[in-house]
Amino acid sequence: MAASCRRIPKCRGGTSRDDYTFVADSNGFDDRTWLDNAGRPHSDALHVIETYHRVDADHLEKTITIDDPKYYTRPWIALDKIPYRLQSPSLEIPEQECVPSETAKYNQLFANPAAGQ
Repeated sequence: MAASCRRIPKCRGGTSRDDYTFVADSNGFDDRTWLDNAGRPHSDALHVIETYHRVDADHLEKTITIDDPKYYTRPWIALDKIPYRLQSPSLEIPEQECVPSETAKYNQLFANPAAGQ
């Protein structure tokens, strides 16, 4: 297995809680990363629970719960009931291009140090 593939978190799969709710559990995270842009840390014991709830035919809500007993005293909700709505079939998402100079600066400041390089 390539080294880059080993860094991908493992999703243990998902389960349907009921007809309208799907829950995905993930673990196996690399402890050299952050939880968010604020720099909140986590350990290799991080367990992320994503809950997707269908409100109606056109709307979903997503809740993300963080459980890391090595860093936090109890599980906590990172995002609570973030709404999503079905987009029009005619919606086109434009392609976004990375500017090489910005990618290089990001790698130098953040990505390489986080990867221990």
